[in-house]
Amino acid sequence: MSANNGGTSRLTYGLATVPAPLATGRPAHIDIVVSNSGTEAVLCKQILVEIPTGDLAQDLVPAGHRIVPTVEPADQWTVDEIESGVLLTLPRDEMAAFTPGSTPLTVRPTSGESVSLTTHGLLLRLKDFKANKLTGTALLRIRETVSVDNGRTWETNQLVLPLAKYPPAEALTADVVGDLALREADANGNPGSTPVTLLKPDQKAVLTWTAPSDAACDVYYNGEHAAQLSGQDKWQLPVAGLTRDTHFHVQVTLKRSGDTITHHLSTAVAVEEPVFPRLTVETIKANGPKNGDGHQFLTIQGAMQVKEECHVFGTLYGGGGTLTVGDAVVAKKNLSAEAEVTVTGKLTAQNLQAREDVQTKKLAVTEKALVGSTNFSGMDNGDLWISGKFSAARADLSALLGTPEKLTGAFDNTERTASSHGLLLLWIKTVGHHASRTIYVDINTGGENFETVAAASIDYGNAPDVWGASATVPLRKGQRYKIWQQGEGGTTDAYFFPVLSG
Repeated sequence: MSANNGGTSRLTYGLATVPAPLATGRPAHIDIVVSNSGTEAVLCKQILVEIPTGDLAQDLVPAGHRIVPTVEPADQWTVDEIESGVLLTLPRDEMAAFTPGSTPLTVRPTSGESVSLTTHGLLLRLKDFKANKLTGTALLRIRETVSVDNGRTWETNQLVLPLAKYPPAEALTADVVGDLALREADANGNPGSTPVTLLKPDQKAVLTWTAPSDAACDVYYNGEHAAQLSGQDKWQLPVAGLTRDTHFHVQVTLKRSGDTITHHLSTAVAVEEPVFPRLTVETIKANGPKNGDGHQFLTIQGAMQVKEECHVFGTLYGGGGTLTVGDAVVAKKNLSAEAEVTVTGKLTAQNLQAREDVQTKKLAVTEKALVGSTNFSGMDNGDLWISGKFSAARADLSALLGTPEKLTGAFDNTERTASSHGLLLLWIKTVGHHASRTIYVDINTGGENFETVAAASIDYGNAPDVWGASATVPLRKGQRYKIWQQGEGGTTDAYFFPVLSG
């Protein structure tokens, strides 16, 4: 509910005039303050203000007279006259619309999207005009288009702000009404001498203003009618329990010469560490102390619950306790464990690669570890290093070496390529006399260059007789090699044993 006469609204509207009250035929200035004094977030799409235009007693602005509107904060709003009598005001953060007479004056955000008035408001000023010459009461009609469910549904509310016009002599000699301010309360509840604009949470304060003793005053804040006072020598109202920035509105009603004069007073106060039961924001920027990398902290005291997705684009720290993840953990790069790694189920590695040393303090697997494929880059150096013991409950040759492949016709110096990591075994033998043969293995050393790395020979017939020999060469997957021979006699065989391929 708003603090106004006639109608209801989600937002709160305050009205102030200079002079107060308005004098007929004299220069006038009107301030309309809009804010959200409720406890829930309000999205605002449009605010339409209809200002009666004409020369009758119920009109405010003379026909054909121009009003110059401005808004504050000025760095967030712009005002342009798009045609005669039609002004377009474009805020950078808010949206609203107001109309002098029957001509619309539209206020929209530059983004074209509805925005929240939860944490701040706007001040609309209408100036540089004269009130028309007839005494009477003009009704400023306000229509707002707002949403309280984050834009899923929209509602249009209407309210009326009465504005009285008096003959110049009576208007300018009316009793003084004004000086609305919030003051810090002392230990006895009395107001201090200096107005305050910032309160600590739940700090006690006193709202003060000036008005004749025969006035009737209605006070509104936090979206509610807080008090109705009358017959006071000192106009004061104790205020406590403020937990968020608050807008105050006081409506002062006077009876003069058989007519009713209404004054509207407004002020606001900010609260340290405000509490918002429900707040919708687009971006939160941290402004706390910096860590070692120069990043600023956003501190949340107490538990935090995220009902939908939570995306962390930086580093996630678990503090001094334990970080527990109930679902899968996907590591796009290295996953390091400086202490124990315990696997209570099955550990499956589809592709286990070790580019450098693999160091573990303790790896505990309570069932079994399966390795789908291997890449022994250590074989580049011819070494496989195991620091400590390597043991298994059951092991045999077939678990280490795959099924051997016999290389038919392998001794013709044809270039071949190892299909996997493995061992090349060459065998030459004879049971006859006068046999002398040597077999060789060349491996590629880069480009088109090959180098002999192993050989086996027999010489049966000349002492000492050699009737059998073999050679073994380790090969990497994809390594190119050739087998060739010299001499005659004996038989030769070549086999390739894959290493850890099954």
